[in-house]
Amino acid sequence: MSSGVFQKILEKAEVAREPLYYDAVVIGGGIAGMETSLDLADMGYKVLLIEKEPTVGGKMFLLSKVFPTLDCASCISTPKMAAVAHHPNIDLWTYSEVRSINIRERGDFEIEVLRKPRFVDESLCTGCGTCEEVCPVTVPKEFDYGLRGRRAAYIPFDTAVPKKAVIDIDHCIFCGQCERKCPANAIDFTQRPKIYRVKTHAIIIATG
Repeated sequence: MSSGVFQKILEKAEVAREPLYYDAVVIGGGIAGMETSLDLADMGYKVLLIEKEPTVGGKMFLLSKVFPTLDCASCISTPKMAAVAHHPNIDLWTYSEVRSINIRERGDFEIEVLRKPRFVDESLCTGCGTCEEVCPVTVPKEFDYGLRGRRAAYIPFDTAVPKKAVIDIDHCIFCGQCERKCPANAIDFTQRPKIYRVKTHAIIIATG
C-alpha cells in the first residue's frame, strides 16, 4: 500500500511540533528487532520499536519450523510479540516508517518517523473482525503469499500484535459497511499521517 490514494495522503503528513526522547530506537519488528528491544528494555532503557507493517513478527512468522531444533516458528515469535507490546519500557510504533536519520551533537541522533494512518482508532478497536466480515472487497493476502484473499478492512492475521484492524485505502470503495457495523465505532476515515522527530542516543537497525 504505497501508491495511489494512500501515497497522496502520505504526502500531506502533519508534523509534530515537539521532539520525543528515547534511549534507543530499534528499526524493524521482526525476531531480531523484538529480541533487541526486550534485552534493552529489561536493562532499564527506554526503547522505541518501529515496524513498517501493521503488526510485528516479521518474516519468521511465515516459517513453519526453524533450524536447528525444528521448533514451531510462531511458538517462538508469538510470545515475544506480546512481550514487546506490554513491556513498560517499550513504545511500539507499527505501520510507521523512518524517513531520515541525522547525527546531532555528541553523537546523538535525530530520526524523522512517519506514522501512517490505519483509518481505525487503535484506542477503540477491539480486534473483533466485524469490519473484515462485512467488507465486500477482496485482495491477495500478503501473509499467505497471495494464495488466499483478505478484505480491504482487515487484521493481518489472527495473532497480530497489535490486533487492530487497518483499512487498505487504495482498495477501499468507501461503501461505509465497516463504519456502520463496527460495534466500537473505531473506523475513522479522517485520520491523517503524522511525522515525529525522535531524539535518541543509539539506533539499532534490524530490518532483516
